[in-house]
Amino acid sequence: MSILDGEQLQMTDYSCPLCPDTYGDRTNLHVHLEVEHRKSEIVSYLVETLEMADSNADDRSIPDEKRPIPPA
Repeated sequence: MSILDGEQLQMTDYSCPLCPDTYGDRTNLHVHLEVEHRKSEIVSYLVETLEMADSNADDRSIPDEKRPIPPA
């Protein structure tokens, strides 16, 4: 936590998903990803993460007839 004018403000750390580095704001994390990690490395990580999420979603998928219909 950080104290500013007597108030306690919670610090949000943004962790790099590819290494142990953390940053105080999203912009610095964004710059780190662009500078320190190759695009192919980031894309591979995202694809693997999406594949894991898809396989987990398949286990608990909702049948089409039970899905809510979005408003037109």
